[in-house]
Amino acid sequence: MKSLCNSLARRTALLALLVGCLGAMDLETARAQVSGASTRRLLSEQFHSSTRVSFARVGGESAERSAIERRLGARLAKPDYSVFVATTGARVDGYAVFDAERGQHELIDFAVFFDAAGVVTRVEVLEYREPYGEAIRGERFRRQFVGRRGSSGFRADHSIDVVSGATISSRSMCVGVQRAAVLVEALLARGVGARGAQ
Repeated sequence: MKSLCNSLARRTALLALLVGCLGAMDLETARAQVSGASTRRLLSEQFHSSTRVSFARVGGESAERSAIERRLGARLAKPDYSVFVATTGARVDGYAVFDAERGQHELIDFAVFFDAAGVVTRVEVLEYREPYGEAIRGERFRRQFVGRRGSSGFRADHSIDVVSGATISSRSMCVGVQRAAVLVEALLARGVGARGAQ
């Protein structure tokens, strides 16, 4: 009887592990689908009156990349970045960057929206995976970035107040939002403005 109970317990544990693995795979697939849906939803919400949203790649060309890295004082992690460009006819309505920056242990997914001049109009935290520090999602923290551009100060504890208990995540958001702003300024320097994405 004891042997039968042990065998059932092992089978149950194995089944639970298998179901857990399958559930994790489905969870990852669901996360990817939600992320894509979130991107589309946020773009359509932000640029609801625009007739078109396209994108341009930034940071892939070596001279542009070097200039961006000099401005940031850090190397870019990706080979290039997508900057969404919302237009109505020949007029640019705004820009958006969806990116991620490492917090203390986990990535923080975020979106930064800009007006046609490259000024931050909105910051959203899309996915926060750390066990604490969730307060960076709050309006009070995020609105500190509004009105800034790539040349503005983005230093935590100086020009941006950090969230108590989320100092590292606050600093990470400063790095990420500044990178997004510098990427948009690089796109503007190419002359992507009145003519739309090139």
